[in-house]
Amino acid sequence: MDSFTKLPVQDFLRVAASDAPTPGGGAIAALVGALGASMASMAGNFTVGRPKYQEHDALVKDTLSELSDLTADMLRAVDDDAEAFSGISLAYKLPKGTDEEKAARKTAVDDALTASMQVPLRVVRCAVQAARLLPPLARVGNPNLLSDMVVAAIMLEAAARAGRANVRVNSGQLHTEAARQAEAEADAASRETADLCRSVEEIVAGR
Repeated sequence: MDSFTKLPVQDFLRVAASDAPTPGGGAIAALVGALGASMASMAGNFTVGRPKYQEHDALVKDTLSELSDLTADMLRAVDDDAEAFSGISLAYKLPKGTDEEKAARKTAVDDALTASMQVPLRVVRCAVQAARLLPPLARVGNPNLLSDMVVAAIMLEAAARAGRANVRVNSGQLHTEAARQAEAEADAASRETADLCRSVEEIVAGR
């Protein structure tokens, strides 16, 4: 499979809008998260190295390094989500004529669903980790980039919520303790990301 992230934007949107099964909601959640982290990085890059904000250089540099890693991870998740969906499709196509085949098929489907659930869960984790970096950056960053900080927060909140929705789709079919734990983690991280988004908006309004 060719990487969706290598497509021109217009081609990506065309494929996403088509009747092709991928990229789907999980991939879009990952892309939105990567865009949100990128906007936060933009604000950091307009701050670091400038004499006016020199006292905050260490904090901003550390923030930029973490955001870079999180952006890359979420971008990888765009293709990982599509690959995971392919695994589910293949599992459902396995034969089910005998009891042995039915049992093997069920195991394969459950394994594929579990693997697929891990991708949006990773996106949610990345989104909340990136969102935790935003309030300190919003407090000390270049004020000319405050609107971009709000955009970053909103995008990360959307990624967390969308990722949570995809976790729930998979966990709801598994009925396992691991699935319940994944859903609970995604719920908590999504709520935290929403709270952090509001915090950033309040900080920006105060500046």
